[in-house]
Amino acid sequence: MPTSAPTPCRYPSCRALLSAPGFCNEHRAAVHREYGRARRGFDTERGFYQSPRWRSVRAAFLREHPVCKACEALGSTTPGVVADHIQPIKENGLRFDWSNLQALCVSCHNRKTARETAASRLYPPRGS
Repeated sequence: MPTSAPTPCRYPSCRALLSAPGFCNEHRAAVHREYGRARRGFDTERGFYQSPRWRSVRAAFLREHPVCKACEALGSTTPGVVADHIQPIKENGLRFDWSNLQALCVSCHNRKTARETAASRLYPPRGS
């Protein structure tokens, strides 16, 4: 079976040849780091989630509510590791109010976030 032709590294001015498209070992980490820096620049809530006040509220909330609320409703006792905003901050949910928080496991949090993202794409908020 014939092999494919070597392809150049995608990093500008790099002359390394690769067996598969992408970046050479030297540039792979640099590109990943640059992507992370760019992503952080667009993430408006990153500062909030890294703030000492949020970390303190999150830790206290999870101590009081150690079990995933969604799993508990299904009869399972999965540890809750994410303090999730029931009403998202982007939709004017209160940031530090415990009545707007629920403990979720990572799986349930990812599922909830995916549902919210899909719904916001189907029904964008008015004025957008």
